[in-house]
Amino acid sequence: MTQEQLGKDVCTYRPIIYRLAFSCMGNRFDAEDVVQDTFLKLYQCKKDFADDEHKKAFLLRVASNRCKDLHKSAWFRKRADLDESLPAADCFIKSENTLREYVLRLKPAFRAVIFLFYYEGYSAAQIANILKMSETAVTTRLSRARRQLKVELINNKEELINEYI
Repeated sequence: MTQEQLGKDVCTYRPIIYRLAFSCMGNRFDAEDVVQDTFLKLYQCKKDFADDEHKKAFLLRVASNRCKDLHKSAWFRKRADLDESLPAADCFIKSENTLREYVLRLKPAFRAVIFLFYYEGYSAAQIANILKMSETAVTTRLSRARRQLKVELINNKEELINEYI
């Protein structure tokens, strides 16, 4: 792969990879690391892709696996998140999109399938192929994630009503 081709791929696929990484990792800094690692893997890859959709699926799979690896790492488990009251972090943590905040509270496995299904428009079968899991596992995760979101939204409906009134 040439650097020119990599540059084109970064321009084309970075937003999608970033959104997946952000939905799994929950913050922009870790998401940016995942994006970098993903494109580094693409650059090192000697594989010929059948088409752009095949390359996109490869990148999503690499990003998803990298997110899983980071969540399992000792560094990730032993670190502390920034305090929400810090001014520097305030603009990244506060979100105007309340539903996004609830999605980010889900487990990373749930966030990934929600992101791919609702934000990227993939079917359960396509998600299963990307994440290397069964279609049943994908639909189960979607169902559990929806149930969890519903409970959170019902429990916080007063807060939501006050926010929009």
